[in-house]
Amino acid sequence: MIRGYFEADGTPYVRARIVLPQLGVGNDVMMLVDTGSSSTILHPDDGRDKLLPFDELRNEVVVTSVSGTQTYYAEPAVVSFYDGEARQDFRIDLYVAKPHPVVDGLESLLGRDILNQLGMEYDFRQSRLGFTAQ
Repeated sequence: MIRGYFEADGTPYVRARIVLPQLGVGNDVMMLVDTGSSSTILHPDDGRDKLLPFDELRNEVVVTSVSGTQTYYAEPAVVSFYDGEARQDFRIDLYVAKPHPVVDGLESLLGRDILNQLGMEYDFRQSRLGFTAQ
């Protein structure tokens, strides 16, 4: 089982390894588990930490959400999770945000493009957050 965790306020997170092969970068990212997001998103703070070459992003996608309209860049990615014994890989178009005051400081999101491929155990009262491949 892929293990996540809860912050004291109940915010759910899971660690993912994100690799962007075309840009030659990759690293671990703490992802906010977000069933309200249709896509998995890398926000600028995590991109800066990973030395992401923002100026090389080209595949512009405009996304409308509850917070308004924002431009992201679809980048082929491998998002991996480890369960202690095995690795589960997902090949997706990761939405990457360039630095901008609207998205700076936002957490990266694990969205339904991956969550819908997993079983999820979510029990804040028992401090259990886990994912299984279906």
